[in-house]
Amino acid sequence: MRLPQKSKRLLRDSSGATAIEFALLAPAFLMLFIGVLLVGVYMQNHNAVRSVAADTARQVAVAYQRGNDLNDNEVRAIARGIAVSPPYLLKNNRFQVESTPEATSRVTGAKEIRIDLSYAMNDFLPFVDMDSFALQYSRPIFVVPPSAPATEAEVTTGA
Repeated sequence: MRLPQKSKRLLRDSSGATAIEFALLAPAFLMLFIGVLLVGVYMQNHNAVRSVAADTARQVAVAYQRGNDLNDNEVRAIARGIAVSPPYLLKNNRFQVESTPEATSRVTGAKEIRIDLSYAMNDFLPFVDMDSFALQYSRPIFVVPPSAPATEAEVTTGA
């Protein structure tokens, strides 16, 4: 007879209900919080990669306006220098950049350079088995190559 009375009293006792509810719900809320944080980091890195491409295009265009004819290595060095410095601070070992001149430009009289940027996202949660992925962004850069100095014949004829 004593056992049923103790079990009835135990069923009516609600002093530990809050702790049990917290133990059940806390992991779900924690994972939601970490998920929101990861989405924010992804968005920041995505915008950083796009901005690096735009800043690289600006600097390459200015270099060409000053009469510098940049090769692919110089364009890659400009992009990498922008990516690893403030405000972007991307990790150098996870950032890849390729620069290739297009055979035919879509703009008459301009040189088209295509830059392909890739940034490998890091793993925040090593205990969660997720495939790592890379952010990728490509854009063309249109520049007017520095003109060759006029020859004597062109100067005298006005051509």
